[in-house]
Amino acid sequence: MKPETQDWIDDSDYDLQSAKAMLESGRYFFVVFMCHLTIEKLLKAFIVERQGIEPPKIHSLVGLVTRVGVAIPAEHRSLIDQLNTMSVVTRYPDGRRAIASLLT
Repeated sequence: MKPETQDWIDDSDYDLQSAKAMLESGRYFFVVFMCHLTIEKLLKAFIVERQGIEPPKIHSLVGLVTRVGVAIPAEHRSLIDQLNTMSVVTRYPDGRRAIASLLT
């Protein structure tokens, strides 16, 4: 494994641990955001390892899945689609209010 790939994986693990801490404290907006970052960084690790290029500076999980070029199982694709949509919304107060009841 390339050292750069491991860096992305290490960062994604840190973000996942942060998501778990936020979940335990009930800070659900940040759980969504950190889960998005976790998956984003794992997809970027895949790009580095398999394609040997620096990953694009984009945050769209759907766009990254397309660039990675692997089939995501349907049950996981739904999660990726939801995180992709909700993560941006959690960054803004009006978006947070709109989805607050969905995050429990």
